Amino acid sequence: MSVSVYLAWISVIIFFVMALYRFKQYSSYPLFLRWELYPVPTEPRHHYGGSYMEEVDYNKKPRHHLRLGGILDMASEVFLLKKVKEHNRYGLWPFSFSMHWGLYLLAAWVVLLLVEMIFKLGFLAPVTNFVGPLAFILGAFGSMGLFFKRVGTQNLSNYTTPEDYFNLLFIFAIFLTGIISWSGDTAFVYTKAYIVEVISFKPAAEPIPFIVLLNFTLFWLFVIYMPFCKLFHYLAKYFTFDKIFWDDGFLVKGSANDQKVLKQLGYTCNWQGPHVAPGKTWLENAMIVERSEAK
Repeated sequence: MSVSVYLAWISVIIFFVMALYRFKQYSSYPLFLRWELYPVPTEPRHHYGGSYMEEVDYNKKPRHHLRLGGILDMASEVFLLKKVKEHNRYGLWPFSFSMHWGLYLLAAWVVLLLVEMIFKLGFLAPVTNFVGPLAFILGAFGSMGLFFKRVGTQNLSNYTTPEDYFNLLFIFAIFLTGIISWSGDTAFVYTKAYIVEVISFKPAAEPIPFIVLLNFTLFWLFVIYMPFCKLFHYLAKYFTFDKIFWDDGFLVKGSANDQKVLKQLGYTCNWQGPHVAPGKTWLENAMIVERSEAK
């Protein structure tokens, strides 16, 4: 039995442990600097950019949120890359959209293969045989397109790090080996035999081709790698949207957020600037600014 079989289980465990750790880590960070960008999709008055603060005594009335509005707005960003399309200055959207959907479909394909082989659902075969190649082609096109865009566009290459190039090439390698694997086995016979190996820990009747093992080995390594790199940004999207873009709640004295603000006001400023007194706390800096403005 190949090392790739053990790697499959190890990668899934590491991914979920690290995902939980990163979520807890993000949750414990100091309060974010809120933007309060209107229209806030969770606000009932969002259709004209309104706010609950328009009402008299708004702080004495219960808040009403449209959670569905927030979910739909976030989903449009995750699945359609709405903001990338709206600010598509360098023509990145079609490639980014293609690569992201390649990754979504790749994950869905692996899950479908597992379901098909665990529950022996033969009727899923046409679906897996279609989703797999579609994921490979979309992902390869998108990742390579983004790579060449970043290499060939001066303004993009200026702030593209070696890690960004590595990530794109890593993703491309997964999809390229997938295409090669599929071209030699369009019914995914050996791929499904490999999945059975992963599930049962029993060697397949026939040796699994090297290209199939390489394709899955790269995929499992990517699953391990993802929580440790900037590709894990999709988890941060929740915090970016819900806690930075849309959080327009007012501060209640004695609340958990009020306690955090009081704690953070005691942090010392260790950096310098024309408007900052180094070595003093944020509260002391605020009082200095207040006094200077009063003069």
